[in-house]
Amino acid sequence: MSEKNSSEKARNIVLVSTDGELINLARGAIASGDKETLTIIQKPIGEVISSVRDMDAQILVLDMDASVVAEFEHLQKIKRMAPKNTPIIVISHAFSPAAARIFIQLKVADFLVKPVQTSDLVRACNNSVKANTEEAQVDPQFLCFMPASGGVGTTTVALEAASILNTHGQKLGRSTCVVDLNFQHGSCAEYLDIEPRFDISEIENAPERLDRQLLDVMLSKHQSGLSVISAPNQPSEMRTFKPALVVRLLDLVSAYFDNVVIDLPRIWFPWTQTVVAGSDRLFLVADMTVPSIRHSKRLIEAIEEKIGKQSAPQVIVNRMDMRNNNPAGLNAKDVEDALEGYFAGGIPNNYGLVRSAVDRGMTLQAIESNNNVTEALSGIILENEEQNEIRSINEKAGGLLSIGKQLFKRKAG
Repeated sequence: MSEKNSSEKARNIVLVSTDGELINLARGAIASGDKETLTIIQKPIGEVISSVRDMDAQILVLDMDASVVAEFEHLQKIKRMAPKNTPIIVISHAFSPAAARIFIQLKVADFLVKPVQTSDLVRACNNSVKANTEEAQVDPQFLCFMPASGGVGTTTVALEAASILNTHGQKLGRSTCVVDLNFQHGSCAEYLDIEPRFDISEIENAPERLDRQLLDVMLSKHQSGLSVISAPNQPSEMRTFKPALVVRLLDLVSAYFDNVVIDLPRIWFPWTQTVVAGSDRLFLVADMTVPSIRHSKRLIEAIEEKIGKQSAPQVIVNRMDMRNNNPAGLNAKDVEDALEGYFAGGIPNNYGLVRSAVDRGMTLQAIESNNNVTEALSGIILENEEQNEIRSINEKAGGLLSIGKQLFKRKAG
C-alpha cells in the first residue's frame, strides 16, 4: 500500500516500513509541500526490491530487522537497484557492531536505532543529501538559562544570548529558536514585542499532535530573524504539564533549529530535571547581591544532587560591578571566590540600554552594536564555538560518525 503527495519541485522522501509508530512519526516530522514530499510504502523491504527504480526517491528510508541475515541481503539488492546518488537511511530496533560494519561497507548514509526521535530522522534526511556540501547539520545545541533568584534579568540574558547565536549562526547557515518554558508568566514575547502563539490547550492532553505543521503555526518570528516559542500569559492559572509535552516540544524544535535557547522558570516542575539533564550548557543567572549568590550555590547543590556533576552548571552574574575595591558591598573577587569555579562571567550594568531594548521590542545589539553587555555575554556564549566548528567539519564526513554515535548510545543504554 502506498501513500504519496507529489510535487515536481519537491524532494521526495520514501519510507518503506510496516511500523505504524514510525510511520506516524515520519508524517509529523516531514510536512509534504513545495520543498519535500513523503511517500510511505507499507511493505517489508524484501517486497520492494523490484520497484526501487520506479520510486523516484531523493532519499530512501528503510525499516529493517538488523538481527536477520536475509534483511541484509535485501538491503544489498536495494542498494544495487537504487540510482547511484540516492542516499539510504536504515532504521532498525536491533543493533550490533557487526551490523554497523555491514552498513559502513554498504555505504548507507545513516543508521538510526528505534525508538527514533523526530530530530534524529529530520537531521539524518537533511545530512544525507548535504554530506558533501558545507550545509551539513550538526547536532542541535541546547542552552538553558535558569534564575537563581527573582528579578535577576534571566529573560534579558537569554534573549541576548539567542541574538548573539543568531547573528553568529547566520554566517554559518545555522538557525536559532528561543523556547519560553515559563508557561504562566513568560516574558520573551513581551520583551520582543511579538505575539505569543503557542497554544498549549491544543496539545496538552495529546502531545503527539504537535507536528511540523502545527509548530510552524505556533512559532512567532522577530524582525531580527529569531524564532520564538512562547505561550500567552496566564497569571491567574497555576498550570503544570506532563513531561511528555515538554519533551515532544523540544524534540521537534531541535529537529529544525541548530541552537535552542531555553528560558526556564524559577519553580522546579516535574519536567525541569529532564530539560536540565538534556541541556548542553546550563547557566544560572544571579545578580551581585549576597542573597542571590547564596541562592546560586544552593541551586548548584540541588542540581548536582538530582542530576550529578555532568550537568556542569555555570553562573552568570548580571549587573556586575567589576571593581575589587567596592566599599559598599561585594567585590568582583568576592563573587568569584564564593562561586568556587562555577563562575562563568559577569555582565556589566547598562540599565538604560536594557530598558530601551525592552520598551522597543529590540535586541541590545540592534540598538547599539558594540555595547558592553553583548560583548561580555558573547565571551561567555561563544566560548565553545571553535569546538562546534570542528564538530561541524566532522559531521560533513558523512554517515559514519552518526553510526558511531548510535553504537555508543546503544552500549550506554
